[in-house]
Amino acid sequence: MAEKTRVLLIDDDPDFIEANSIVLEASGFKVLTASSGEEGFRMVREREPDVVILDVMMEHTDEGFAVARRIRNNLEKDIPIIMLTSVGKVTGYDFNPEENPDFFPVDVFLEKPVPPSLLVDKVREVLKKGDDQ
Repeated sequence: MAEKTRVLLIDDDPDFIEANSIVLEASGFKVLTASSGEEGFRMVREREPDVVILDVMMEHTDEGFAVARRIRNNLEKDIPIIMLTSVGKVTGYDFNPEENPDFFPVDVFLEKPVPPSLLVDKVREVLKKGDDQ
């Protein structure tokens, strides 16, 4: 039996984790979870997920950005990162990863709430993109 694709959800909102775990598991993914940036980074190193879905605002307002940079700068494997957050609505800023990839070291940046079907599509998209390289 083939091993399921591992998706790591990093978010401090247990309701977000639960709802999105259900959606992703129903779509055939193995879901790992972390409730803080530090725990999430540790799980990336130890469990080597295939995709990371990461919130921005956790212990600190920019925690997700710091975790994404740590993943990119400290790990040899290039793991796709989907940043899923409401930071734009809270701060009023329009975040655009294409304009500043050093500050936004992510593959996809989505504003919450995200329809479940879009989240699943984006996970599949980044996985396919990684397979094509």
